Amino acid sequence: MEELRLLWRIQELEFSIKEAEEETSRYPRERKKLEEELLKMDQRLKEAQKEMEDLEKRRRRLEQELEDLRIKVKKSKIRLLEVKTNKEYEAVLNEIEWGQNAISSLEEEILGILEEIDKKKVEFERLKEETKLEKGKINELISRLENRQKELKEKVLEWQKEKGELVKSVPEELLGLYKNLKQKRGFAIARVKDEICQGCFLHIPPQLYNEILKNERIYTCPNCKRILYYEKESAS
Repeated sequence: MEELRLLWRIQELEFSIKEAEEETSRYPRERKKLEEELLKMDQRLKEAQKEMEDLEKRRRRLEQELEDLRIKVKKSKIRLLEVKTNKEYEAVLNEIEWGQNAISSLEEEILGILEEIDKKKVEFERLKEETKLEKGKINELISRLENRQKELKEKVLEWQKEKGELVKSVPEELLGLYKNLKQKRGFAIARVKDEICQGCFLHIPPQLYNEILKNERIYTCPNCKRILYYEKESAS
């Protein structure tokens, strides 16, 4: 029965349109999630960059302190030649000793910072390379999502156009039944397979099933009331 075949195709198109619309509705969330991943990667790079910059600032500050201490110790050594009393001499010696100890401590700390900076630079380059690769993958996914949306938009327009043409060929009464069943049941037509309604999965009486196989008129499921549709399976 041609009208039934047309209705089945209309339902197929409606299912495809609905699936496309659902996929389209997920697109903004999926894209936003990917874009957030890109932002996180940029943030990790910024944080790694800042760690190196902070270490460099600290190194420069300590090197300035080191230079100031060296100047101070140098001046103390000059003063040592000018003192008049043993007490002053001992005080200046203590200043020199303290200064030299402080210099050694700062030199050791600066050396540790330099080693840490070298380590951070290696880690930063590795992170930068990893980020580049990951961002490439994510941007590729975003591009695929965009292309998929364009593809879906074109397909939906095609499906809607085909559906509009098919609807014109279906009798108004039958189309009304289809719409009413769709509203009540979610979908109006159920395929029949092995004497089972694929809408409610209940058994169809043998006599009714035999009539359905003739494909000469519209039959509905005794249980769920959906229009029953039988189509021979193509040989594999």
